[in-house]
Amino acid sequence: MGLLPLLRDPQSELLLLRSCMGVAKLLFGLRTCQPPFVDDAVSCFDKGLREAIEDIVVCGGPFFGDLQWRIVTLPMRLGGLGLLSARDVAAYAFVASRSQSWELQDHILRNSGVANTDSDYASALERLHESLPDFDLGGFSNKDTAPKKPQKTLANALCCRIAQRLGEDFHLSPRQKAVIECLQRPHAQDFLTVIPIEGLGQRMSAVEYRSILKYRLMIPMFPNDETCPVCRKACLDKYGEHALHCRELPGFKYRHDFVRDALMDILRRAGISAKKEAPVNFLTDPSEGRSTLRPADVLVFGWEGGKHACVDLTGVSPLAGFRENGFVAGQAVLKAESKKVEKHAKACEDNQHAFVPLAFDTFGSLAPEAVRFLSRVQRVVHSNFSTPQGRGFVFSRLGFSIQKGMAAQFVARLPAILM
Repeated sequence: MGLLPLLRDPQSELLLLRSCMGVAKLLFGLRTCQPPFVDDAVSCFDKGLREAIEDIVVCGGPFFGDLQWRIVTLPMRLGGLGLLSARDVAAYAFVASRSQSWELQDHILRNSGVANTDSDYASALERLHESLPDFDLGGFSNKDTAPKKPQKTLANALCCRIAQRLGEDFHLSPRQKAVIECLQRPHAQDFLTVIPIEGLGQRMSAVEYRSILKYRLMIPMFPNDETCPVCRKACLDKYGEHALHCRELPGFKYRHDFVRDALMDILRRAGISAKKEAPVNFLTDPSEGRSTLRPADVLVFGWEGGKHACVDLTGVSPLAGFRENGFVAGQAVLKAESKKVEKHAKACEDNQHAFVPLAFDTFGSLAPEAVRFLSRVQRVVHSNFSTPQGRGFVFSRLGFSIQKGMAAQFVARLPAILM
């Protein structure tokens, strides 16, 4: 872990830290040793893990506190970075291993004369109950009632409890609660699994990647209460919300076009015939009364029942105009999808075309139509290439392009501040 900073590449450092240097290195010991005997090893490991991720995110800077540490140690499906804490795993690993191998141990020890081997197990159960006071551990007391996948069951229970208690343990503000809800949406963390490949647009600079991590971990990035040096119309906010909404920043259109180009490349590699910025001569916005026709972001040939499909991309921020009351994670992207359907679906239908709105938000969450479209593209990729390692390739690559587009909006402001 201590050598990771030599890479000077936080994207690769995080990938290696999670994949090659995580708690899996200790898992055999945690599963086979009684919890009291591994306390020192667990503390040492977590200290190194926290120092490593803190260096990746803030590189010696401030504001990486206990809340940020707690979030990064959650699984990705719960909004974390997947860097599981050894102390959390130690709470259930021994119990899970013992209950899973109960019958095997009884068989091996049947003629050995060894007895009363359950005292250690009972002690570990009591210790686990302290971490999961509301979870029914009664089934783990008997080999006939123990669950078939005890480690998965206990890990899910503990991680869900930690995530649910974040508000109580850290007295979260309404905005912090909203951000955590957004991070827990499906596909919000897909970009974290991307392997850095320059040719596929799957690499960010150190400044870009850190800005994305800071935004998601609610770490201040900008001076507060200063006029935006680009638009000169609004005040900066320390978390970067204005950077995402300021339309005068060059990164605003860049995000849309970068996601569109990534989608086009995915379709091309999947063998799906498509064209970007395709003139179709019927797309317009009737509510604005404009006569100017606009092209389809992506035109997929023969996609729906032999009809061409107009794919229209739109990105929104769920925290735009954030209000403490009534916030629902995922609502913004649903509204964006609905607006696109109202604008263009009928025109496409009248002209014998299908319409596919591809709505996403700044955290990477996708609207239902986008998920259906990309899932079908993913099936085509699987059928053409049969690559089990790339099951999430389409979602992870598109999610990464969304985050890279956001990073451009953050970074566009930094030189102006430093002047």
